[in-house]
Amino acid sequence: MDSTFTPHELPVILPKAPVVPAQRSTTSLGSKHVLVVGINYAPEPTGIAPYTTGMADHLTTRARSVTVLTGMPHYPNWQLEPQYRFRLRTREIARQVGDAFDGLAGLGQHDGLLIRRLRHYVPARQSAVRRAGYELTFLMNCLSTPIGQRPDVVVAVTPALGGAVAGARVARRTGAKLIVVVQDLMAKAATQSGISGGGGRVSAATAAVERYALLRADLVAVVSDAFRPQLHAYGVPDDRIRLLPNWTHIHACGLSGPEARQALGWPQGVFTVVHTGNIGLKQDLGNLVEAARICAERDAGVRFVIIGDGSQRAAIRAQARGLSNLEFVDPLDGVKYPQSLAAADLLVVNERPGVGDMSLPSKLTSYLTAGRAVIAAVAPDGATAQELRRTNGAAHLIAPGDPAALADSVLTLRRRPTHCAEMGVLGRAYAQAHLGREAAAARLDAIVEECVAG
Repeated sequence: MDSTFTPHELPVILPKAPVVPAQRSTTSLGSKHVLVVGINYAPEPTGIAPYTTGMADHLTTRARSVTVLTGMPHYPNWQLEPQYRFRLRTREIARQVGDAFDGLAGLGQHDGLLIRRLRHYVPARQSAVRRAGYELTFLMNCLSTPIGQRPDVVVAVTPALGGAVAGARVARRTGAKLIVVVQDLMAKAATQSGISGGGGRVSAATAAVERYALLRADLVAVVSDAFRPQLHAYGVPDDRIRLLPNWTHIHACGLSGPEARQALGWPQGVFTVVHTGNIGLKQDLGNLVEAARICAERDAGVRFVIIGDGSQRAAIRAQARGLSNLEFVDPLDGVKYPQSLAAADLLVVNERPGVGDMSLPSKLTSYLTAGRAVIAAVAPDGATAQELRRTNGAAHLIAPGDPAALADSVLTLRRRPTHCAEMGVLGRAYAQAHLGREAAAARLDAIVEECVAG
C-alpha cells in the first residue's frame, strides 16, 4: 500500500498483539447483587450511554440482580425528554429485545434489571458553574434515593463525577466492593475542553473530587492506557488498574457507499465527509466548518455532513451559514446511523487543540467497524492518536485547529479512492480483532469477579 501522504501525516506505529480475553475467575456472580451508577444511559444514542447500558445488560446475565442509578435522558442535545421533565425519580424494569452490549438496542433485554432514573439539573449551555450544578444535583439525588437491595459490588462510571462519588459513598456505607470505570478524566477536561470558567481553581477542585473517588476504588478500569499516568499521579497503584477498552456497539449495515446514500436520500457522485456525535466545545467543529469553506473555494466535489446534537450546535450552524457544501443532520436511530457511516467516503474525528489525554471519543469503535477511511485532527500525543495509531493505517492524523491542513488532507484523500478503500479495510480488520463484544464481556466478567473475590 502506498504509504506516502501530505506533510501533516504523523508516523504510523505497528499495532499491539491481538487482544486475548482475560481468563474467567471461578468465582460465581450468580448470588451477587450489582449496583451500576452513571448519569448517561439508554435511550441516549451516543457517547457513554451505550457502554454503560451494555455493561449493565451483560451483568444481568451473570449476577443475581442489577440495579442502575442513572440520570434522566438528556444527551447529546442537553435537554430533558418531555416525559421526564417534571419527575424527580422513575422506576423502570428493563425488558426489551436486543443484543447484550448493544446500547442502541434499548434499555436492556433481561429480567432482573431495575433502572432508577434520577432528576438533575441539565444546563443548556456549558460553564464550570453550570457543570458543578449538573454534578451536584445528580450526586444529591443518588445519595438520597433508596437503593433497595444491598449491593455486593458497585460499578461507577465517570463522567459524571457525581456518579463516581455516589458510588464510592454507597460502597463504603454498605461494605460493597467498588469498581470505577473511567471513560473520561474530568480534571483534565476542566482545563482542556474550553468550558468557560474551567481554569486552575476549578481544575484543582475537580481533581480533588476525582482523586477521592478513584482512591476508594478496589479496581479502576480505564478505556485507554493513556489514562494511566494521570491515575498514577492521583496515587492509584498500577496493580489496581485494569484495561477495559470500549467495544463496537453497532453492526456494519452491509451497504455500499452508493446504496447507503440512496437509502438516506443523500446525493450521489460527490466525495462525502461525515462527522458524527456530540457537537460540543471539545469537538471544536468550527475547524471542520472552515475546512469545508476552503474546500468549497477550491473544489466543488466535496460534501460535508455533521450528524448529531450538542451545546454548540447553534453556534456552529451560525458559523456555517451560507456554505452550500455543508449539511447538518439530527441524531440518527440505530438503523440509519450505520447507514450514514457506510455512506461516507471519509469519517472525521476533530478535537480542540490542547485536548490530549482526558478522553477517548466513543465514535472510534463505530468508525472502524464501518470500514471507512478516518481522518483525525487531534493532538499527536493524546489518547485518540495513540489508539488510532494501533490500527496500522486506518486513519490519517493531522494537527488540530488547522482548517487548511484538514482541507488539504481531505482533498488529497479524495484523489486517492484506492487508498481510502485500503484504510477502511484496515479499520474493519482492527475492529474485528480488537473491538469485539465477546472480548469486552470476558474482560468485564474477569474484572468484576476479581473484585468480588479479592
